[in-house]
Amino acid sequence: MSCHRFSRFALCLILSLLVVPARALMAAEPAAGGPRVALVVGNGAYRSAPLVNPAGDARAVAERLRQAGFGVTLVLDVGRRDLHEAIRKFGDALLRDSRTVGVFYYAGHGVQLNWRNFMLPVDVRIRNQADIAGQGVDLGLLLEVLGRARNALNLVILDACRNNPLGSDFRVDDRGLSQLDAPPGTLLAYATAPGNTADDGEGEHGLYTGRLLQEMAVPGAAVEDVFKRVRLAVRRASQGAQIPWESTSLEGDFSFLGETRRELNREQKEFEADLAAWSKLREATTPEPLEAFIRQRPSGKFAELAQHRLDFVLRRKGEKPVQASVSPALAREACVPGVVSGSSAASYPGAALPFRPGERYRYRSLDLLTQQETQQIDDTVLRIAGDEVFFNDGSKVTDLFGNSVQAPDGTRWTPYQFFINDYALGKRWSAQFIVTQPDGSKVNVRFDLRVAARERITLPAGTFDAYRIEARGLNLAGGAELERRAWVAPERMRGVLALESLVRKGGTVVGGERTELVEYRAGAGGAATGGALPGADGRKDEAGWRPASAY
Repeated sequence: MSCHRFSRFALCLILSLLVVPARALMAAEPAAGGPRVALVVGNGAYRSAPLVNPAGDARAVAERLRQAGFGVTLVLDVGRRDLHEAIRKFGDALLRDSRTVGVFYYAGHGVQLNWRNFMLPVDVRIRNQADIAGQGVDLGLLLEVLGRARNALNLVILDACRNNPLGSDFRVDDRGLSQLDAPPGTLLAYATAPGNTADDGEGEHGLYTGRLLQEMAVPGAAVEDVFKRVRLAVRRASQGAQIPWESTSLEGDFSFLGETRRELNREQKEFEADLAAWSKLREATTPEPLEAFIRQRPSGKFAELAQHRLDFVLRRKGEKPVQASVSPALAREACVPGVVSGSSAASYPGAALPFRPGERYRYRSLDLLTQQETQQIDDTVLRIAGDEVFFNDGSKVTDLFGNSVQAPDGTRWTPYQFFINDYALGKRWSAQFIVTQPDGSKVNVRFDLRVAARERITLPAGTFDAYRIEARGLNLAGGAELERRAWVAPERMRGVLALESLVRKGGTVVGGERTELVEYRAGAGGAATGGALPGADGRKDEAGWRPASAY
């Protein structure tokens, strides 16, 4: 059956989100106030390819960490044996107290070999590929140490992707470092995107570390905001030639100086101010106001939308940003922490696809309490105008990522970022919006979201490698609790694959619904036209629906 009206699932579910108490928010608690321990390494005195800045960078980072209350071990121009020993002692220090916050910083040469990353001690004499593993220090050793420690929070900062790290002795096939998913409780920060090289810099510090030192000194700045600001500054300074990259699995908040605390009243005022500002900036044609907006609140309720607009503006101005290299499917022997058990999906499978005119999504909705099908929904992309996507007869509208703008019955949403452009395992963000119902009444909704897993999901439309998003929401007036999960595969299609919601009152589940993809047809220029859709298994389901992979 065709359902061109706004679905009961979509409207009732959205409105049920609007009554969630504060305890249902997925707000991260601040990291425990335990010891702070850091190991800082600066290697520059290489025989074949010396570097100017690592020693000075390491000294400056060590001093900044001491100012932030860390006990710091600083090692400079270290050989392989001593680097191994320093990492062992660092792990021992983390083990002494489960509340410990650990920081590992490395500046120097680094290389990848067979998707493993190696820090290079200054005493390396590499003539062939076999020497890399024998003389380098595998980053996996450090990650294993962190995994055993099980301490509160860890930061691993690698300013290590210099070009031609082995000089004239030997040239590696792959540039930079390969991507890794962060182990539990860890933020892994690279000076540049995987597969690319970083600038050693011509000033007092390297390009990346110089910006990092500035942001570490901002009182109360959440650590993820620190690295988002660094990423923006380095990208702009290098005109896209160097874009830092992070992988995170942090559960708690942390700041180098001062504390990070959530205050709902303050956040509401920030939302109102940001909503007014974003309403003016959403069609900005110059980068400066967008940069200022993102720098002010890198994790704000519109930061993802603003970043996408900035990307668009910079592309129009000729920027050609470096792209992170995509690793092959992660196998067991790759020994990469953070991979979902039983899944071969990497965190960066490819570029996201946009909505396309003519795309058709057919969904079915199931009542999770009765397991009965309640309806089927057909949505066909009619046209795309600016940052809005029109479906069916044009009365249903979303933004470019699938967030609701308008329903056929007249319900409207302010801009928000439940669905976003760039997903990565462990990524966290927030969303807030106001829903205006047909009778003019308004409700204010807030979400905390994270990418919880990269996993395989089987639907009537096929089997897909997907990101699983977990979200919890809050109505500022209070009421029922809601848990929401969504599966997306933006490199395959922009529309959501499946969406689940549970509604609780007084701790009791009072409602639940699941909407899942039954059939998909690619639109104009769709990658799946005329062949199997990558990521789907191509089966024909028992009900006779032709699965998405056939189009």
